[in-house]
Amino acid sequence: MGNVLIKGATLASGKQADVLIEGSRISKVAGSISANGCEKIDAGGKILLPGFVNTHAHSGTVLMRSLGDDMQLHEWLERKIWPTEKKMGEKEMHAGAMLSIAQMLHGGTTCFHDMYFHMDAVARACAKSRMRALLGYGMIDLGDEKKRKSELKIAEEFFKSWNGKEEGRIRVSFAPHAPYTCSNELLRESAALAKKYNAHLHIHLSETRKEVFGVLQKEKKRPIEHAHSLGLLGEKTVASHCAWITKQEAALLGRTGTSVAHCPVSNMKLASGGTCPVPELVGAGANVCIGTDGAASNDSLSMLESMKFAALLQKHSRWDATVADAHQVLSFGTKNGARALGVDAGEIKEGKLADLVLLDKKSVSLVPLHNVESAIVYAAHDGNVRDVLIDGNIVMQEGKLLTMDEEKVVEEAQKAAARIVQ
Repeated sequence: MGNVLIKGATLASGKQADVLIEGSRISKVAGSISANGCEKIDAGGKILLPGFVNTHAHSGTVLMRSLGDDMQLHEWLERKIWPTEKKMGEKEMHAGAMLSIAQMLHGGTTCFHDMYFHMDAVARACAKSRMRALLGYGMIDLGDEKKRKSELKIAEEFFKSWNGKEEGRIRVSFAPHAPYTCSNELLRESAALAKKYNAHLHIHLSETRKEVFGVLQKEKKRPIEHAHSLGLLGEKTVASHCAWITKQEAALLGRTGTSVAHCPVSNMKLASGGTCPVPELVGAGANVCIGTDGAASNDSLSMLESMKFAALLQKHSRWDATVADAHQVLSFGTKNGARALGVDAGEIKEGKLADLVLLDKKSVSLVPLHNVESAIVYAAHDGNVRDVLIDGNIVMQEGKLLTMDEEKVVEEAQKAAARIVQ
């Protein structure tokens, strides 16, 4: 791992700076830096940002992109997704994960939080591509005690096999799917495992009105309250969606320091109906971040797209153009995401991990550049991303992925998709 000197970059603030990277971390940020023996990146025509952090994804579902679109969530899951998932093996999952990582890197994502199955295959894809990730085996027992024990065993074995591997770039969370697919015993024991290993916990909460009504009927509590009663909330928990929550639940998420992965594109596409109450969550002290969800429900893995929709959805639903401003939303996609996943990145500061992205500021979609943060959130797209660094290593240079054969990745994904979708 050599040192890297980024020269003349435009920061989100609009100021120009040089950034010196020594090993995996940023060692100096200044107006002008001179250093010998470094690989130099001429960033005179580029914007330098912290890498984007995707806090909720299902990477393998990319093989089902555009399958069963324009359907309601539960019908989509039961008729299209779950039957197709049964045909997926390790080989298909690896192919899907590689394709997802390729798209995420092209879009400037340097870390993602994944919940799915055959997670060894996803971990191998992360190792090969040098992607940073927090990975969790998605547990579902549907009230079956034998299945519950099996799911917990798989999740714990995956944790022991992969947590902290690849120089710490791969870490493992515990990921019970949701209250409507997991028994109370599975949810409670998942929380206990996360506490035992001081690990993160990843769960879907209050995604749909149907889920909320179902939990209310069964438990006499709303999903957030129910999750809290089982020990699931806390500073190392990422609660995905939270589209149907009350002000009281927002306050509870804030008091517990829980991170909320807002997934606006997926929620709108699947007509979840509710809208994650971002201002109330922020006001309550919850850590709001951004997730794309899976490519089967999005159908993209673009954090730039999801950040834009996060801002627009809040403004539109509240008739208030001042909420979810560009500065705040960019923080959701970088600093807050890194905090949610326990990654010492998300900011261009000395001592932080060098997970960085460079965008072409002379692109027709970004000129004139009156306000960098606004341009990123409202105008930028994945095609503007030119260079990506993870742990100080250049993994994409001038639009070319350096850690994988992109043509082969696409070919293998197409073959894998053909095997499971007939």
